[in-house]
Amino acid sequence: MEEMLSRKWLLVLSVVFVATIGVNLALLVGIYPVLISQRAGSENRFNTVEEGFKTWGTAGLLDTGQAEQRAKTISVTGTGVVKAKPDRAVLSLSVVTQAESAGEAISENAGKMDSVVKAVRSMGILENQTETSAYSLTPIWDYPKEGVSPRIVGYTCSNTIRVTVKDLNKVGEVIDAAVKAGANQVSSLQFTISDEAMRQLGLNALSLAVKDASSKASTIAAAAGVTLVGPVSISLSGYSPYFRSYAFESVMGSVATPIISPEEVSVTVSVSAVYEFN
Repeated sequence: MEEMLSRKWLLVLSVVFVATIGVNLALLVGIYPVLISQRAGSENRFNTVEEGFKTWGTAGLLDTGQAEQRAKTISVTGTGVVKAKPDRAVLSLSVVTQAESAGEAISENAGKMDSVVKAVRSMGILENQTETSAYSLTPIWDYPKEGVSPRIVGYTCSNTIRVTVKDLNKVGEVIDAAVKAGANQVSSLQFTISDEAMRQLGLNALSLAVKDASSKASTIAAAAGVTLVGPVSISLSGYSPYFRSYAFESVMGSVATPIISPEEVSVTVSVSAVYEFN
């Protein structure tokens, strides 16, 4: 009896095992074509993308070459220089004082600078033609022997004013008057022109620079046997005003100071231009 039951269970298990294998085979047979199709599709897509990149790259290179062929240009620089007679001079006048205390140095300096300003005014210089350009108060240090800390033994006060002289014949006289009144340093003298005149000078120089660039481009095109179409771009590349300046050493005392203005000041402008040609 037990032997018959064992055979029945063995038969049932065998049937189940065979059925399971059959189902798996059926599923595999159904899915395999799909997997093959998807793999093939992926490979095709990869190849298509790869070919697409190759094609795009080639097209881009061809387009770049065509763009370079279309962009037939001549690059030049132009320079313009305009000169004018100066109509004013700018002076830097200083009063430098020293004293044991800061208060004494400042007080002495203030008194002398007040006299300098009054002297300048007496020469016909208006209030709006003078301005303070620098002011400083610095300690004077004493450095004794090594190992001993330095100490302050006094102070130096310096006051500088900027004076614009519009009558060039009075420049020397203004300097002399300032020195007699207490100015002990004339740091610079510059001959220049008004802001509006300088602006106009720059515009005139710019116009000449553009014309110079155009002339150079035309000459190159004619020599090369091509036809100039016109400018593609023009940009300002340089602006250089030139003024005659003089430097002075410290002035102590007063002497007659003959000052002769230069014949001219100038502005140089340069441009970079690109012209198309056929």
